[in-house]
Amino acid sequence: MFKKTDPESSAGEARTAIHPSSPASMIRNRGATRIAPSIQISGQIRGNADFIVHGRIEGSIHLDGGLLTVAKGGRVDGDVSARAIHVEGRIEGDLQATQTIVVRRTGRVRGSITAPRVVLDVGCTCSCAIDMNVAEESAPATRGAKVAEFKSAISSTRARPAKSATGKASPR
Repeated sequence: MFKKTDPESSAGEARTAIHPSSPASMIRNRGATRIAPSIQISGQIRGNADFIVHGRIEGSIHLDGGLLTVAKGGRVDGDVSARAIHVEGRIEGDLQATQTIVVRRTGRVRGSITAPRVVLDVGCTCSCAIDMNVAEESAPATRGAKVAEFKSAISSTRARPAKSATGKASPR
């Protein structure tokens, strides 16, 4: 009735297990480009893929549609722009994301942060200006219509006098 699953697939390859202790950003980035801890890169990096930094990068990183993760022990000295940025290591420079920037407990940021959503974990170090007054890339196109509908609903209720439980108009 209860069968244990075979730890190996039919092709003989070992299955990879997701450990609860693994950072969520690492789990989502299995196909990401990784910079090993012993690697140091100087220059500009551009691309659309996800990118994980365990080593050190001196220069700017621009990932149009990608997720940048600076892992614990990783360091970036330069400006960073991406769809989402997760900081578990250290970044010195300006961070700009079209969706989210997350600074984890072990993360350190010095510079500025610009994103519609910013998460700062308790214990992180952040010496920066934060601007969240930007439009999110994936915001629904009908938002303006919803706001206009809400405003018209409010203005139409102001024109009618409020009625009490007895049905008589009460002064506002």
